[in-house]
Amino acid sequence: MKTNEKSHAPSTIALKHTGKIVASSAMLMKTGGKAVGSSVIKTKPHGKAAVVSGNDVEVMGFDEVTLGPHEAELRFRLIHFWEARNPHTKTLIGEEMLLIDEQGNVIKRFIPASRVQTYLRKMTSGTVYRLNKFFGSRNKAQYRVADHNVTVMFSWNTVLTPLQNSPILFPEDWFRFRDHEEFEANCDLRGVLYDYVGHMRLINGQAMTEHLIIDESNIVEKRHLVVHVQTHGGPVMKLYLWDQAATVFCQKFKSYGSTPRVLLVTTMNPKRIGA
Repeated sequence: MKTNEKSHAPSTIALKHTGKIVASSAMLMKTGGKAVGSSVIKTKPHGKAAVVSGNDVEVMGFDEVTLGPHEAELRFRLIHFWEARNPHTKTLIGEEMLLIDEQGNVIKRFIPASRVQTYLRKMTSGTVYRLNKFFGSRNKAQYRVADHNVTVMFSWNTVLTPLQNSPILFPEDWFRFRDHEEFEANCDLRGVLYDYVGHMRLINGQAMTEHLIIDESNIVEKRHLVVHVQTHGGPVMKLYLWDQAATVFCQKFKSYGSTPRVLLVTTMNPKRIGA
């Protein structure tokens, strides 16, 4: 990508990030002009709930999770997690997570603030876990990160342990990419949160040069940064990264030997700004 390209007029759509960020000097995956549906990596088919030999433990797939209490065991990979805070008081509500099972089914999990310290210190993104004793709660209609109608809730007696030496290959990630038209159609609806991959054009007004330095003191003061992003052949949009997301972006950006050019961002909330 040339570094002396002229600045493009940005779209009036602003993308607010709530998930994870990956910057790269090469495209991470292909996106065409049309929307790409939900995708997974290395999915492996599996049957319905089964009893694990010798342990008498019922293993449940995400497609079988329903509302109410469950004694069965869930097995999954933790894709990523993020804090849920009150937008006005900034009080921690809990920790939200995105999980994927061996069939490639995705479900959201929620840990209330009172139990975050008990479980979160045991968890690492990308690790495979087994979960026993949980409660199925109705998935919220707003800011949805998964299509499943149920959210897995941690109960007082929930048991969480890493799944060691599993012979089953769990998918590593899951994305829901959409094109500009679908982002525009979903502006300000506070509904489903989508993922985005595209080229970075500007970072806080600075062009993408080989030795770009981000002013982190300015980000601390304003509590956010703005990245102009563009898919192949699409319009430029503004991506707003707030608080911790802005800090994570700076850390990842500096970790590369050369200036990264492509950005993958998950669970974004599209909003329309300006006239």
